[in-house]
Amino acid sequence: MIVCVRDQRVHPELFRGDLGRPSGQLEDFLADQIRNAPEAPRARVRDALAVGLARTTRRLSRLSRLGAGSSLPGVVAEALSPGFTARRAAAVPEGVVVVSGTNGKTTTAAMIGAIFSRAGIPTFGNDTGANLRGGIAAALVEAPSGARKAVLEVDEGALPSMVSNLRPRLLVLTNVFRDQLDRFGETERVVALIRDACDLLPAGAMIIANGDDPLLRAALTGRHYISFGVRSEPEDPARRDPASAEPEVCPRCGGGLSYEVRMVGHLGRYRCPACAWGWMPADVEIQVVQRNGLSSIELQTEGDAFTLPVGGVYNAYNAAAALAAGRFSGIGPRTGVAALRAFKPRFGRLEQLSVDGRKVWLALMKNPGSADALIQEIAGDPMLGAVVIALNHAAADGRDVSWIWDVNLEELTAAGVRCIPSGTRAADVAVRLKYTGARVERAHRRPLDAIRAAIALSDDGHPPVVLATYTAMLEVRTALSGRVARLTDIPA
Repeated sequence: MIVCVRDQRVHPELFRGDLGRPSGQLEDFLADQIRNAPEAPRARVRDALAVGLARTTRRLSRLSRLGAGSSLPGVVAEALSPGFTARRAAAVPEGVVVVSGTNGKTTTAAMIGAIFSRAGIPTFGNDTGANLRGGIAAALVEAPSGARKAVLEVDEGALPSMVSNLRPRLLVLTNVFRDQLDRFGETERVVALIRDACDLLPAGAMIIANGDDPLLRAALTGRHYISFGVRSEPEDPARRDPASAEPEVCPRCGGGLSYEVRMVGHLGRYRCPACAWGWMPADVEIQVVQRNGLSSIELQTEGDAFTLPVGGVYNAYNAAAALAAGRFSGIGPRTGVAALRAFKPRFGRLEQLSVDGRKVWLALMKNPGSADALIQEIAGDPMLGAVVIALNHAAADGRDVSWIWDVNLEELTAAGVRCIPSGTRAADVAVRLKYTGARVERAHRRPLDAIRAAIALSDDGHPPVVLATYTAMLEVRTALSGRVARLTDIPA
């Protein structure tokens, strides 16, 4: 039985039958390896052994169909070598970029990674969206030897502790919306977490934040940061306050904010009539030229026009954040635009799937803000078919699903879109749809059954759309691929 530190090979027989728990023989062997390491610090030896065992754990996890191995290897690495994440992050040659906020983390991180790659900078990250401690450590376990940068998305609840561990050179903040009420309560809790994380940034680190979000702007009062924003041409007048918008209160005087332009939820051009606190022009701005539903959106920045191959104004915000991160890193807008033209969506973020030979859109719906942004695009696109609303209430989704009552499903009903309730809380969706005045279609607990029902209700050439919470999205992907996509990186 051999453990080779240099090439990080581990023999599986050193494990007991229960996955990931080392046998007494292995524990003794590891202790002996660490004690007898004359040429390297013990932490380095522990880390090398942890990487080998974590990679073996990932292979065994996939082979045994227990999951995708996106988080468990990181748990193993940290258990075997405490402090692994901090040491591994410190070894990334050009440092770590952390992306956090309520909505858009996965897509923004992927766009930043694409821009870095286009600029010739080898980059890695937690591409599956496993954004708690285990998933981040697992991404560091799998870091390619030639990688120069890491782009890691981090859950807002874990942000202060992970900033302490990762010590990023750049922190990108997307937005603040209500999300997972049982974890965070109201938005004030998320704002407080962001403030705490910013206090822990190392000297010289830069913050990039959404300047169109009054909650973020208030959270960063007194700090230097690069702002990004989105405007439309021609500009739409401010719509009425959507239920998904957050409390629009001036942080300076407590008065109500008024909006000249409202882009998504509470994002837009805001101003306090009482004290004049409000929106400022962004350092990096993207202009929306034309919206093409879910398929794409035409944008322009600094004279460069391009088509982003994922739709929605919210993705224009993600693109603006990515271009700002590129600018801070010395990458010009033309390189950034070239990367975004070729961008491909990640893991349930406007993916196009095939079910029984028909195209189906799959989109993550995690809170009122993200749901309303998607509904706005769906209701305005007559070429889309029926919509599946798959609502689960697992830990990763948030146990409290009362937020569905703040989602503007009335917009779908007004547009004549037929909706199929699905998920573990399909009955809640059906009741919510009834109150929109819609004819309630038969509910299907299993998302794949609901997708087939939506296909039957949709004309040829009109693909259905699945709006799914996180674990419902995993169920769809599992049903279509035949491979278990079990989530292991869940909130405590």
